[in-house]
Amino acid sequence: MHRFLLAIACLPLALGALAQDARAQAPRQPDARQGAGLARDWCANCHVVGLEAGGRGTDAVPSFVNIARDPRKGPDYVRRVLANPHPPMPQMPLSRAAVEDLVAYFRTLVAAGR
Repeated sequence: MHRFLLAIACLPLALGALAQDARAQAPRQPDARQGAGLARDWCANCHVVGLEAGGRGTDAVPSFVNIARDPRKGPDYVRRVLANPHPPMPQMPLSRAAVEDLVAYFRTLVAAGR
């Protein structure tokens, strides 16, 4: 009987640990704000990365707004370019989550143009 009561008393702790583990296993949602920060850190030396005119980017490469609003260059295009950059674009050691954050940021640029 004592073991049964002890098991019942520990049940909420065990269920709480399982719930916490399930939350840790849940997929992370892409974060457009994180993507904007990555764009500023990694891409702004060449690309204009925001909606504002000017910036540190050059006219030699397309702006993020132009890329985002090109119907031929959707999320899969962005993923491919980031996975296999072309010269003079440098190799960037981005995690899958960081790439998805950048894709989410591109989506905000498309939405802002509507």
